[in-house]
Amino acid sequence: MNSTSDRRRRGMAFLLALAACAALRSACAAEPIVAQGPAAPAFRLPAGARPLHYSLHLTVVPGNAGAAGEIAIDVELDRPHVVLWLNADDLKVTRAGVDRADTRVGVLDGHDQFVGLAFDPALAPGRHRVTLGYEAVQARNSTRGLFALEDHGAWYAMTQFEPVSARRAFPCFDEPGFKAPWQVTLRVPHGLVALSNSRVESTRAAGDGFDEVRFAETRPLPTYLVSFAVGPWETVAAEPAGRHATATRIVVPRGRTADAAFVARAYPELFARLETYFGIAYPFGKLDHVAIPLTVGFAMENAGLITYGSAGLLARPGADTPRFRRGAASVGTHEMAHQWFGNLVTTAWWDDIWLNEAFATWIAAKIVDEWRPDYDRGAGRITDRADAIDSDLLTTARQIRAPVAERGDIFNAFDSITYEKGATVIGMFERWLGEAAFRRGVQHYLAAQADGSATATDFLKALTQASDQPVARAFETFLNQNGVPQVGVRLQCDAQGARLMLAQQRLALLGSTAPPPQRWDIPVCVRYGGARAGAHSSRQACTLLTEASQALPLAGGCPAFVFANAGGSGYYVARYDERLLEGVARRRDALSPAEYASLLSDLRAGVRAGNVSAAEAMRWVRLAAPSRDRQVVVAAVDLAAFASNTLVDDAQRPAYADFVRRVFGPRARALGFAPKPGESDDDQLLRRSLLRLVAPEDPALAAEARRRAIAWLEDRRAIDPGLVDVTLMTSARTGDAALFDALLAEAKVTQDRLDRRNLTMALFAFGDPALAQRGLALLLDTGFDARESWAALRYSIAWNPARQATQEFILGNFDALVKSVQRDAPAQWPALSSGLCSTGDEEALARFWQARAATYSGAELQLAQTLESIRTCVRTRSSAGDPGFGS
Repeated sequence: MNSTSDRRRRGMAFLLALAACAALRSACAAEPIVAQGPAAPAFRLPAGARPLHYSLHLTVVPGNAGAAGEIAIDVELDRPHVVLWLNADDLKVTRAGVDRADTRVGVLDGHDQFVGLAFDPALAPGRHRVTLGYEAVQARNSTRGLFALEDHGAWYAMTQFEPVSARRAFPCFDEPGFKAPWQVTLRVPHGLVALSNSRVESTRAAGDGFDEVRFAETRPLPTYLVSFAVGPWETVAAEPAGRHATATRIVVPRGRTADAAFVARAYPELFARLETYFGIAYPFGKLDHVAIPLTVGFAMENAGLITYGSAGLLARPGADTPRFRRGAASVGTHEMAHQWFGNLVTTAWWDDIWLNEAFATWIAAKIVDEWRPDYDRGAGRITDRADAIDSDLLTTARQIRAPVAERGDIFNAFDSITYEKGATVIGMFERWLGEAAFRRGVQHYLAAQADGSATATDFLKALTQASDQPVARAFETFLNQNGVPQVGVRLQCDAQGARLMLAQQRLALLGSTAPPPQRWDIPVCVRYGGARAGAHSSRQACTLLTEASQALPLAGGCPAFVFANAGGSGYYVARYDERLLEGVARRRDALSPAEYASLLSDLRAGVRAGNVSAAEAMRWVRLAAPSRDRQVVVAAVDLAAFASNTLVDDAQRPAYADFVRRVFGPRARALGFAPKPGESDDDQLLRRSLLRLVAPEDPALAAEARRRAIAWLEDRRAIDPGLVDVTLMTSARTGDAALFDALLAEAKVTQDRLDRRNLTMALFAFGDPALAQRGLALLLDTGFDARESWAALRYSIAWNPARQATQEFILGNFDALVKSVQRDAPAQWPALSSGLCSTGDEEALARFWQARAATYSGAELQLAQTLESIRTCVRTRSSAGDPGFGS
């Protein structure tokens, strides 16, 4: 770190050198002066300058180490500028100029995230064009910025700029509030296909075996939504979609056109439904869906050029399983929704990125449910709600609209609080306002802010005007504070009638620091009724709970049961007294699948808070396991898996395994590993969930998984496509060295990326400690793409009981691992230990990261949350009591 006096001294020397060059008009005028100068911004670009237009020319040879380019930026200055700061990360600026013949330009280089252009004389207010020549890196260990990858002998170059990686591909104003039109021209090897946000305007031979591809000027875009891709792409034309018959293509790596059949049919239909909902014609002219030949788990809503990890977009013929179809429909709808909500109207700053992502998550579920009601029957969003609550229970959880004061705050904003909590809160308020009023507010917001940037305040104002309800005040109680509201529910019946006495407070975890008192404005809707079953035997009552305690009158006499979260859509956890909870148990047939599943997920929160005993939670597992509805059974499976990871110590493990075999085993064995002719999607999806839980605890099913895994290595038909990951990982959890060696050998030779991902997930899942370390060593094996290996590790951890092996490997090989990944990646590594549950694990993690967390943007929050997760798990396990597995 340099002192302030050092910076001033270098800045003065630089300005003197610049003045000397200006006076001499010598050869130094032809090249920029590369020097240290005045201090760069600490985080955000200074006020006083904004982009009006970008013109980018870039030579891209996929697989090369770099890419050379020139960018011309029309800027508007509202005051004289001695130095204009732009964002730049790992770029080499080779020349710079400005459209004033009497003005010299020097380059202030060597600043993290920034490059400065120094002017002599100062650049006057008004419109100017600055031009920079530069070289960017094509990364092979990252999917940020401009990155390259090889697939079946062919090289591809792609971009991923959200949130702050456009600055890795060109100097720019890399903040979401700066929107300007872009004109992109790519110089690419002859024979390769170039793609960008807009249609191709012209292609011409550029000499030396290159073509120059010029794309039409875009509508105003922020830098993070600009995108391009170069490679031997092939395309599948989908039906033109929407009001203006928008040209839609599925763009795939060479040789994979047959794998796009499902999305080519589905996406135009989903697109048309979105356009109808928003009431605005699609704004970006054409729409390409591009499959990145990597199995990383992301998708990106670049305007007119949506990119996906290939496993989420493509499926081999016969392998478009129910899980794939649901996932592809949901992700594609999410990304297409952004074309309006996020692209046409963009967040002004990263503290409101939740609005883009939460809205797209919420509307994707809504549109897919309307398109295919048989998929999840409205219950799929309950899993998202449960995931959000699990995270939000921590005192270290972010609030939805969290302040963003450094880069790490931006990275940490892309989490379950932004996506799943935000989506649940939006759904809760839509239910309160009504679908029609909510939709009017959305349409007014988009129309008023089109081609501009907006804030959550703008959105809430539009909802308030459309509904004539105090939306902003109520919504902000969820937006600007963290935590999960608990609504206590007590039934009171007397001569004055029946009413629910509601009381709110924050739900606090065992082992966490007690949070300060909090209050929300909570839209509470309850379902209640008598003892008689039937569709018309229950009623609903709703209120806005604004006080610490409040009464909700109920019509029709004293009810026999009350379910305090009608539809399962409220972002709160109900706390019932014993009598009311027993009433729900007796009338559980009156609950919708979403309501029943939400109740089961809320029991996890109740156990972690000490409000529900482990034995009571396991009683509900037994009640729900026989359900005819898949979503309810899956929620029971998740509750049982929670017990395994949180409540069960080594001494209780045999009793737990017996419990799982008794409660879920008969159904898992009946479904088996092989699909039956004519069976439903629900049966196929339920098979996955049940086998994932039961097979590792059932020796016969585990042996069957191993037998099929070994057979699959020779014949891919030995395992149903929808069960490959489950079967391989089940076989690995109890596998030996011979199986490990067989899986590893296949992982090294297969050319199918999805097969390799599944194999790698299994190699990370071996229970034997020595084999676990051998598997984790793949993170350092240069024969595997590190981007896919780390993605496979995250998938494997999400599927497995928490293990110390991962933490031990990362801590023991940290320096070598850091060298194999991009700079910011280690910030997420503390979270890989969040499922551990011992004081020793907590202490080891804290000790290791104490001196390292500040080095990696975002790591300090990840570490704090992980340590709290471990600490509260320890307290929950010690306080839960007998789970009653033998009952």
